[in-house]
Amino acid sequence: MSVKFRIPLYHGTVSEIRYIDVSRGRDRKDFGKGFYIAVSKRQTIGMMHKKYREAVRRNRNKENADIQEYLYEIYLDDLYADTLNVKEFKFADEEWLNFILMCREKGGHPHDYDVVIGPTADDDTMLCLRAYWAGLYGEKGSQEAKKILLNNLEPENLGVQYFIGKQSVVDRLIGEIRRIDWR
Repeated sequence: MSVKFRIPLYHGTVSEIRYIDVSRGRDRKDFGKGFYIAVSKRQTIGMMHKKYREAVRRNRNKENADIQEYLYEIYLDDLYADTLNVKEFKFADEEWLNFILMCREKGGHPHDYDVVIGPTADDDTMLCLRAYWAGLYGEKGSQEAKKILLNNLEPENLGVQYFIGKQSVVDRLIGEIRRIDWR
């Protein structure tokens, strides 16, 4: 397998992680509903801050809304990883875009991969996808519309993410997880 799993990966959240539960992941995300970790510590911290601001906004008038930011460093089990069905997108190209469109349109875990690795769509993804689905870039599904959508997602600026969508896989694949200081 050409994928390197023995590198530090990161997950930022506003919830202390005692147990990774893939069912708590948001639906209709890039590679499906599940647990996401990133290669870039800086990108993860930025996403963690965004989650924090959203949580503060949602809990503005609630008592005991003690919201904190947590950054985790994660290592995957190389030996177990070699047994998995892994899909890796090296580039944010049309294949990657079609996969993201499928996952975001269908929701859940609409593929058979245990792990998906590839570029992270940026913060403007939903805005761009809504414009695509509404036909603002041309006929939905057309090469022209997809080309405009892909260009608007600015793929050259995207970080790399790892997706795990099955509980049985996350339970065995996470070899080490520890909270680290993000400051």
